[in-house]
Amino acid sequence: MPYTGATAGYAAGEQTNTSKLDYALETTFNVAPGGAYQRLRMTGESLAVQDGVATPDEINDIPEDAETVLTSRSTRGSINGVVSYGTYDDLVAGVLGADWVSVERSPNSDAWVAAVNDVTAANLVGYSCDSILMNNFDVSDIQKAGVVQIIDQTKNFSVSLPYHMLLRGGLGPTLVVPLHSFDALVGSGTTYALNKDAQVTFNSLVNDKLGKTFTFRKALAGKWEHYTGSMISQVQISLQQGQAPTVQIDVIGSDLQISTVDVSGSVTPATSSPIMNTVDNFLGCKIFGTAPAGCIRSASITLSRNGNAQDTGMGHVGACGVQFGSLQARMEIQYFFKDYTQFLAWQAGQKGVVSVSIQDASGNGYEFMMLNGRIFNPTNPISQKNSTIVATVSVTGNPLPGGGTFGIR
Repeated sequence: MPYTGATAGYAAGEQTNTSKLDYALETTFNVAPGGAYQRLRMTGESLAVQDGVATPDEINDIPEDAETVLTSRSTRGSINGVVSYGTYDDLVAGVLGADWVSVERSPNSDAWVAAVNDVTAANLVGYSCDSILMNNFDVSDIQKAGVVQIIDQTKNFSVSLPYHMLLRGGLGPTLVVPLHSFDALVGSGTTYALNKDAQVTFNSLVNDKLGKTFTFRKALAGKWEHYTGSMISQVQISLQQGQAPTVQIDVIGSDLQISTVDVSGSVTPATSSPIMNTVDNFLGCKIFGTAPAGCIRSASITLSRNGNAQDTGMGHVGACGVQFGSLQARMEIQYFFKDYTQFLAWQAGQKGVVSVSIQDASGNGYEFMMLNGRIFNPTNPISQKNSTIVATVSVTGNPLPGGGTFGIR
């Protein structure tokens, strides 16, 4: 008769495969909330406490250090994973200080007019631009700057654009978009009335001014480690040929408490969306509306809170509050060098949209957009024999006139 069942006591300690990490948005800074927590998919994490200590130089008859005392406490670490749809949306929203927006409208019977080189709008914003006038459009739940997708199937026209919203007196809201955005739509004229069934979609995440802190929970040995007061200090997304696309989320927190109490009301299961790849899932890269002539080798996106800090005081461990700093957005793109298109854009000091797109096998994905990027430090080194030259361009984000540096659609 064959043996059945498992052997007990084989594990030397807690196992990583059965360890869990989840998080929730804090309603009050540094207080672990109740309610629903979200389980995270990950390839690893390094959240840990960091105690600041001091050893006074007391003069002692016996040559030994004086007692070491606690001077501060914080937590920090990284959460690493592979890119999949919906998995890290909350945490990316944390570093961008924004909420995801999903609003779709159609002109119906209203006249929504796309215009090429709108001189009136240009005089208001100070630069040449295209525009779209949206009569009777409720803008109460729309950001003043962001990303908009416009689809008019009668013209076989589909485009995603950064916009800045103008409110012009008796006219309806006007979306200011980059010059030449509507050349293919308008044709030889100067304006075009969108078809009544056209779709205008604000489905994006654009940096804003919301302060978000999270509690992360690590479940081990029948207890929970609560990392409270945690802000997302940096997110790095790396797409590289020959590797799975990865994400690293850096966290700075206030305190660690080990608890026997499960404070959650529920835990939402981790996402089950497919892992993306950089082969047939990679949709390309555009720099100022033009894809590099050579194939893309890698693209990295870094979103960080420049100047972030913790405010600390006496009488308790952990921080009294946090300074979120300001968003700094950077991209680095490598591609096989074939021509000087991007170098000439650098030489001219051109600014505009730089985008990288990827989606999974189900058709869900992301378009990462530097809304007003500028190239710095382009290189195309001749490094060794028997190899193809690879160019690298570094793109720095700049705010649009109405605000908005980086967006995801």
